[in-house]
Amino acid sequence: MKTVLIPFDFSKASLNALKYAVEFAKQKPIVTVYLLRILSEGADEDENEEKKKLYEVIAEYDKPEYPEIIPMVKQGKLAPVILKLREELNIDLVIVGTRGSKVERENMTSNTSKFVQQADLPVLVIPEKSKEFSLKTIVLTMGKEKIPDRNVLYTLLDIARRFKAKVHLLTVDKDSNLLGYSDYDEINEKTIEYFLEMFYSHHTFLENEDIEEGIKQYIENHNADMLAIMPKTHLEKPKASQGKLTNILTLHSDKPLLVLD
Repeated sequence: MKTVLIPFDFSKASLNALKYAVEFAKQKPIVTVYLLRILSEGADEDENEEKKKLYEVIAEYDKPEYPEIIPMVKQGKLAPVILKLREELNIDLVIVGTRGSKVERENMTSNTSKFVQQADLPVLVIPEKSKEFSLKTIVLTMGKEKIPDRNVLYTLLDIARRFKAKVHLLTVDKDSNLLGYSDYDEINEKTIEYFLEMFYSHHTFLENEDIEEGIKQYIENHNADMLAIMPKTHLEKPKASQGKLTNILTLHSDKPLLVLD
């Protein structure tokens, strides 16, 4: 991992994401951080003034122990701009802040959750209330579907290797009859074990009527530092979820959420 990008709007959530990203990126090998301010097309804001404000923000991190932070100002819509920059700058990971929401509405969304759904790339979502940086234990929640693209696991491996973090594999299901090793579970676990090498810890199966609650309880019980999800392994037979669990976790997770897409 060599480059990360942070969409930035001067909010508390984005300032918190920047703080997290700096701690994340300063771990050797040091990662270059791009700080991106996106303006709507035809916006009244002056690009030079916006870049000047970005420099004022990153002045705090102008120290030898911190990574290089490069400010950028672009016009356009969030997802298209970032996807274009990903190709131009070989961005490995997008780190984005969110205020989150505790509202229990079925169709509740935020700008961050919409972006996560739209962007076909690895995104690390940092909740505003996640203040302390620690990365020793990662919980990867898996559904019952076969992993469609194993290449997304390289991001998880990079992070685990950087921080020597252990990865717990977690499957939560409403039906206890479906818990245990199906053919896909066995294939998925062998794939995870192969990719993550010595950083893979173990696989746990839990029954819970509320999948989100089951994940939350496991994270609390194991004092995990990060939650990771592979959205495409959580697709139900009719694909009714359409990213439902990912959206819920983006809005509700108190821990940094790594979306492997």
